[in-house]
Amino acid sequence: MSQTGVRRAGGRQAQRKSSSPKSNLPLIIAGVVGLLIVMVAAGMAFSSRNASSDKSQQFPNQVPPPGNPHIVNVTDPHPAYNSNPPTSGWHTGGNIGPWGVTSEPLPDEITVHNLEHGGIIIHYRQDLDQASLDQLTTLTRQLQQQSPCVLMLPRPADKLDTPIAVTAWTWLMKLDKVDTAAITGFFRQHVNQGPEQVGCALRS
Repeated sequence: MSQTGVRRAGGRQAQRKSSSPKSNLPLIIAGVVGLLIVMVAAGMAFSSRNASSDKSQQFPNQVPPPGNPHIVNVTDPHPAYNSNPPTSGWHTGGNIGPWGVTSEPLPDEITVHNLEHGGIIIHYRQDLDQASLDQLTTLTRQLQQQSPCVLMLPRPADKLDTPIAVTAWTWLMKLDKVDTAAITGFFRQHVNQGPEQVGCALRS
């Protein structure tokens, strides 16, 4: 083979060697992009599973009061409350619901006055199962040893969209099941925090 032929062959081999890594570059980029897509999709699926597992508890929300008006009678007309159950707003000026465990629903116009005094109300839907009801009853009596101002009472099923709701003045927490720790923490943080603090201070 002539020297010219050798040089041409050597040049073709050098060209193939130099172009080989470049020809693999698109495949490498595609592989990295695909791996990133898989990792992002897995992360979103994991976050979605965690979010769905937290649906049993809706964290406490503060509801700004519309004012602090008093009405004379429970049946007096007034604007709608801004939360359900209400956490502030229109209520009678004289009566409050009896602290402790009550087996019959009470008008919101009375129980809002309990909240104004700094009390905590544990509302449960009337169709709540007996085991959960027993848990709430025991918990209510335990909390009353720390402050007497706890009221547990049923709420008509069509007036409560979760099995349990706990209220304080301007605060609302809804639960899909009994959560002793969450209710106790809510109680400790918000009891005796109403605008009229009447005998609801914590004993310990």
